[in-house]
Amino acid sequence: MKYKLLSLNAGRPETYETDKGDLKSAYRKKPLNASTYLSYLNFDGDEQADKKNHGGRDKAVCLYPAQHYRYWEEYYNVPFSFPAFGENLTVEGIEESEVRVGDIYQLGDALLQISEPRKPCYIIARTHGIDDFPAQVIQKGYTGFYLRVLKEGNVKPGDYLNLVEAHPDGVTIEDVNDLRYHDRGNKRKLERVLALDALAEGLKQSLRKRL
Repeated sequence: MKYKLLSLNAGRPETYETDKGDLKSAYRKKPLNASTYLSYLNFDGDEQADKKNHGGRDKAVCLYPAQHYRYWEEYYNVPFSFPAFGENLTVEGIEESEVRVGDIYQLGDALLQISEPRKPCYIIARTHGIDDFPAQVIQKGYTGFYLRVLKEGNVKPGDYLNLVEAHPDGVTIEDVNDLRYHDRGNKRKLERVLALDALAEGLKQSLRKRL
């Protein structure tokens, strides 16, 4: 299974105006046109403004499926250009319902592992001026997800994300989103997700509080 990287994106924190006042964030990333080095923490030229909730080894790379753009453009009747969701990787064809926590992929010279779903926050609403955006992302399940870096290396636009190893537990990003937001009281599902060796430690700590 392989998926094409349509846009490779990075950005540093900046302060920009929104309809609810100034906002400091690295959300407004820009496409990169050249091969870029990916370290264990981020791409060269990429940084997080809120290091408490973003970044770190388990959230080194954010991926958003390119086909979801077409859904949101139709839903809101607004054009969105890459990377409107603040992602590092805009990838065509990959789906939250199919990929599993712990899956390992080759991208360029780097090796990546899916670690957790992305949690949409107020920044997407503030940046685009659409108040219900986070709620709609959660409801639809088009969250995207994070990956940790297992091997550093260069990545360039047009590279393919190639599945190297599928995680045997078979827990998809959609499964984790369902537990996180909808089926919150399902103890059996909670225990299954918590048993995942590849799940990001921060999310594990949050979910353990439900037991």
